[in-house]
Amino acid sequence: MKLPGNKKKLDEIFRSAEAPEVSEFNGEYEVDMLTGLPSLKKISHRKKFYERDGKISGYNIVFKNLKWGRFFLEEGACEDMGSPRTINPVRRELSNGVKINYNRGENSFLTKHIRDFVRRVERDKLYLGRFYYKLGKKLLFLGYFSLKKIK
Repeated sequence: MKLPGNKKKLDEIFRSAEAPEVSEFNGEYEVDMLTGLPSLKKISHRKKFYERDGKISGYNIVFKNLKWGRFFLEEGACEDMGSPRTINPVRRELSNGVKINYNRGENSFLTKHIRDFVRRVERDKLYLGRFYYKLGKKLLFLGYFSLKKIK
């Protein structure tokens, strides 16, 4: 499935997309900014997810193997979208989705304030995310991005 570059259409897709499990993220995913900030796809922007001590963590990669922006995953509600909750097909209960949180000690002051909210478009293949920057207690929406699983 090819995602549109139109915010209004992406809003609809995000609201209706399923809430993924934190545990389903593993390996590398190609990142493509769909709205807002320019895409770093030309410099091979990817996210790498891995499990350590029972938690899912990760980092961004550009070029061949330049790592930046370490993060961890947690369940989280995307409040400005009305906290859309969907039935999680694995757990058979309502879920808010996944939050990618960059608030880690090894990140710069600027990077620590990034928050992403992710929904599933196609299981183990394609995810749609909303990219935010935290200013005080408020989250500023900066754009949509896609995560496409690299085989």
